[in-house]
Parts: sequence; C-alpha cells; structure tokens
Amino acid sequence: MERWVNEDGVQVLFEIFGASQRLILNSLDYREARFTKYQLYLMLALASKEVLTMSQAASSLGCSKEQATRLVTALVDGGYVERLHCEENRKLVLIQLTEEGSRMVACEKEAARESLRAELEVLSEEERNVFFQSMKQFAGMLRRMEAYSEEREALRKR
Repeated sequence: MERWVNEDGVQVLFEIFGASQRLILNSLDYREARFTKYQLYLMLALASKEVLTMSQAASSLGCSKEQATRLVTALVDGGYVERLHCEENRKLVLIQLTEEGSRMVACEKEAARESLRAELEVLSEEERNVFFQSMKQFAGMLRRMEAYSEEREALRKR
C-alpha cells in the first residue's frame, strides 16, 4: 500500500490517466459531432451509469455543478440528454441519455473501437491479451474505489 500513497504511485496514476485520455480523445471525432470533449465524457458516463444526479455529473467531469449545468443544458437543447426529477425528492435533478444520445454514444464507441484497434497493433497478441485483462481488473478496482468514495461522501453530508 505504501507505494500507492507516496508520490511515485500518484505519478503512475496520473500517467495512466493522461495516456488513456489521449488514446480516447484521439480515437473520438467529437469535433465533427459538435460536442466538447467534456460533453462527450458526460455522455459516456451516462451510458455506463444510465442516470446521474447533477452532483455526480460534476464529480465525474471534475468540475463545478455550475459548469456541469451549462454542459447539460447544451446537451438537453441538442436532444441528447434529458432532465428528470426524482420522485422521492423533487429538488433532486437527474439526467439521462435520450434515444438520440444513446445512438450517438454507440456510434462514437464504434469509431473509438476502430481507431483503438489500429493503436493496439503495436502490441503483440500476448501483450494485447495482458493489456485487456489488466484494464478489466483495473476498471473493476477503480469502480470499487469510486463506490467507496461515494459512500464516504454521502455519510459526510448527513
């Protein structure tokens, strides 16, 4: 555990984030789709979570609620995202992809797959298998850490 709490562990995490972000951004044609990269990130987050609160949307983008609201408004105006109100708490605003938003995300993911396929050519078959398995494990660990962080945040707000 000590390796991950010192500066070297943090540096590795930043390197993974930066490299992943560049690979993904280079594989997506968000300019042609007239999205900012953050709007596209939000749509990808919604595709995996289905529904987000505005706080969760802001957190997933690493921005303020005000900035997230502006991003969401543009996506709502474009017909890609819709706002809903929570039945239990009418003040709580939820967002989800529309059918058009889901279609757009599916198209972008397919384009990313094709682009990333070419990027993976530099690796041998064995390396690609190791890479894929490692990414699956890493993603699972990150999801557990994220869930724990969300639970702690919810407890802190009580």
